[in-house]
Amino acid sequence: MTNVLKKLLERMEFRHFQDAVKRNPADHGLRVRFAKYCLRHYFTHQAAAQSHLTEAVNQFENIVHSDVFDLEIYYLMGKYYHGQDNEKAKNVYRQGIRKFNQYIAQNPTLRHEYVELAFGIAMNLLALEANQADPELDLFFKTVRKTYLKRFLEEKVNIKNETGSARGTSETAPAVN
Repeated sequence: MTNVLKKLLERMEFRHFQDAVKRNPADHGLRVRFAKYCLRHYFTHQAAAQSHLTEAVNQFENIVHSDVFDLEIYYLMGKYYHGQDNEKAKNVYRQGIRKFNQYIAQNPTLRHEYVELAFGIAMNLLALEANQADPELDLFFKTVRKTYLKRFLEEKVNIKNETGSARGTSETAPAVN
């Protein structure tokens, strides 16, 4: 009974997104949320989610040409293509890295917030590229290096608190006879 109810709710949510996109075709933020919903649903219910996948691909084509900044859609779409069509996956990952670089160039103070997801996209792209590194990747790694190095130098790590010991000595439990 719960599976039937769950499927019914998923269909209703899918239709709700479809109707909302039809009413607001210029709302790219809505398109991003719909595409992410479809891709997540596809990854959890692969055989039963072909219509969701088709919708996600269609929405992604519109999202790529918009000004909306959401790296997760690039990660999810690349994940879908990865292993099936590696050229498309590389293209999606490149677009995501390019979008990150453009966004950070305009908003340098926000680079810390998106670096983990962008790093995942970059690693996936590197795994797919044979021997050449995309110029966008070079710019990305320069940005990331500055970001992580700056954050590392600004943080003061207390080794004693992290390890639970003082000056390299470890606390041991008393021996039991």
